[in-house]
Amino acid sequence: MVPSPSDGLPEDLFECGICRDLLLDPVTLSCCGKSFCQDCLRELLLSAASTGTARCPAGCGQKVPFRLPPRSHVLQKCLEAIVPEELARRRQEAAEAEAGEAEALPGGFKTWEEVVAAKDLYINAVIVAAAGAPGVVVGSRTEGRVTVIFDERTDFGRGSINVLPFEIVRQLPRHFGVRLLEPVVAVEDLHAGATLLAHLGTRGIVIAQHGDDRLRVQFDRRADGSENPINVLPHQIQPHRKLLGGYDVGQRVAASQDLFANDQMLVRSGTEGTVHSEYSDARLVVKFDARVDGSPNALNVTPAEVRALEP
Repeated sequence: MVPSPSDGLPEDLFECGICRDLLLDPVTLSCCGKSFCQDCLRELLLSAASTGTARCPAGCGQKVPFRLPPRSHVLQKCLEAIVPEELARRRQEAAEAEAGEAEALPGGFKTWEEVVAAKDLYINAVIVAAAGAPGVVVGSRTEGRVTVIFDERTDFGRGSINVLPFEIVRQLPRHFGVRLLEPVVAVEDLHAGATLLAHLGTRGIVIAQHGDDRLRVQFDRRADGSENPINVLPHQIQPHRKLLGGYDVGQRVAASQDLFANDQMLVRSGTEGTVHSEYSDARLVVKFDARVDGSPNALNVTPAEVRALEP
């Protein structure tokens, strides 16, 4: 049981509902608002890896996601302030247990590491996970293979899949904002010195990390005719998706009406331009070929203020 805090707070205030001990690395589930130790939830998920479905241990019946929410910083601060000695004990016990249970997985992968399928994966000639499908490593249940829970299976199954190490690759760090093998689009013209490599709006696929701060992207086409991938900074691309109004990055449009800022006309109806990005939930960023006021800056417009041009 968790010792009672000195100020008279309930004895079970910081108790994990699974191990009945002090919360360690507390994670709060959105389904019911209850908190549990991160490792306790992970053990629950591992026990359900064959079916792919773990239910909330608080009894609400909701599915627990394999990608758990981040650790609760508020609860962690409370634990550190109110029961520091007990928290130190729990950390020491966890460190000793982890040292004794370290498991080397095939290919050097680690449990709970995020990965993606490096190719289409088959079971009995049926594709069960498409190339690029993200997943989470949950151990090794078969010798020489890595057990992975994929976010989505093409055969609609829910359980884990035992894969060979070369059939998966490690996922990119989250700060890149994109995933390996994810379709992306260039959000600016890409240059190497004075040479234009790819136009704004060119689509491609992320194929690798390059160094500490760049990504290697295989674009559908290059302006210089080369078929080689391009190393880009994260801000130069974004996941490919339809923008407001069904527009695409790099799509040619024309003003559907005269555009004003207060009483000053900025762009005449019919002036052509290029969609650059979304400015907000209601506006697009469009760079017009010419502005009445002579400014080179793009404008933030609603989807109704422009119309698509024929390719």
